[in-house]
Amino acid sequence: MELKEKNIRGKMKYIVGLLTFTVMLSACNKETESYMFGEVKNDTFQHLHGLGYINGGPNLIISTHDGLYEYSKEGWKEANKEKHDYMGFQAVQDGFFSSGHPEPGSNYKNPLGLIKSVDRGASFEKLAFYGEIDFHYLAAGYDSNAIYVINEMPTNIMSRGLHYTVDEGATWEIAAMNGFDSEFISNIAAHPSLENVVAIGSKDGIFLSSDYGENFERISTDKMNLYTILTDRGGYYSSYENEKTTLTWFTTDNNQTTSIQIPDQAMNPIVFIAVNPENEKELVIATHSNDIYVTKDQGNTWDKLAKEGLLLK
Repeated sequence: MELKEKNIRGKMKYIVGLLTFTVMLSACNKETESYMFGEVKNDTFQHLHGLGYINGGPNLIISTHDGLYEYSKEGWKEANKEKHDYMGFQAVQDGFFSSGHPEPGSNYKNPLGLIKSVDRGASFEKLAFYGEIDFHYLAAGYDSNAIYVINEMPTNIMSRGLHYTVDEGATWEIAAMNGFDSEFISNIAAHPSLENVVAIGSKDGIFLSSDYGENFERISTDKMNLYTILTDRGGYYSSYENEKTTLTWFTTDNNQTTSIQIPDQAMNPIVFIAVNPENEKELVIATHSNDIYVTKDQGNTWDKLAKEGLLLK
């Protein structure tokens, strides 16, 4: 009987030891797992903070409250690590700029300030205001890397208002914003290559500046502009009026505008727009209800990528 009890106790110690080793091995594997976009384990997002084509790549990246997702011809993939809340997400040729908050349990300070990643989100460089400011309004030139921010959290270092940097946060200038007279700002948009050109969408239309935000001129009469993005020749903007959603292409040299067909005019307001830098006819739009659509022929046909935050296969 005594021998039998010893054998049982021995087996129990072995099982407990095996379980402990398995847990330690699992934790070790998780810590050493390389950053990548892989299998989608969480196919639903609640908060979308931006989208675009980073690192000059052909695939769409979306920034959510719980990290990054990638969409390609293979479908959706999810970043397996670094699941930070990237607010003010801005895609550029060599990576992306952002602000926001670190993921729970992270050793990073909160807020992140202005950061930049050049390795698709595997890591980031802390450029400015780390642990001090969270920029909800942030724009970056895709090729120029000129950055514009609207600071809503005045500090001893940066006052309230529109500021810009052309050296990735090393030095900053404040913009006077003369001529901008709207009380509601939807977003700010930087020209992809001209560092001096910036636009602001508002409830009173689009305001454009060609002198680093010192002076603005209204270039559209549409009310309740919800999102604006600039391209080399002009840009796109979304509007919402009388329960009707519209998407418009415009030029900045002769103020020409063209309505873009959207999936449904009764759809929720469009709050994000991205343009493929290699193909201006490839657009991605996201709505207030977290629907995401893509067109590769400037609106003639659309594919739905997400429905109310659910990533579609």
